[in-house]
Amino acid sequence: MKNTNVISLPASKNFHPDQALKSAMDMGERLTDVLIVGYDDDNTLFVRSSHLSRAEAVFLLEKAKEWAMYGGLES
Repeated sequence: MKNTNVISLPASKNFHPDQALKSAMDMGERLTDVLIVGYDDDNTLFVRSSHLSRAEAVFLLEKAKEWAMYGGLES
């Protein structure tokens, strides 16, 4: 039974990595493509994706860059 009195808040800039990943996992099958970019505990770049080609990953990164530049709004 789903509790209708509990709401899910949007992602926060204060999320820990596990919270950010759980927020994405809660999207379930609504996510069609996923690109994870971060740093591990040795400050080494960590990249994982679903079935994206490198070109598709670059496109997605460019869309994310636009989203960040325009305050969460697509240009």
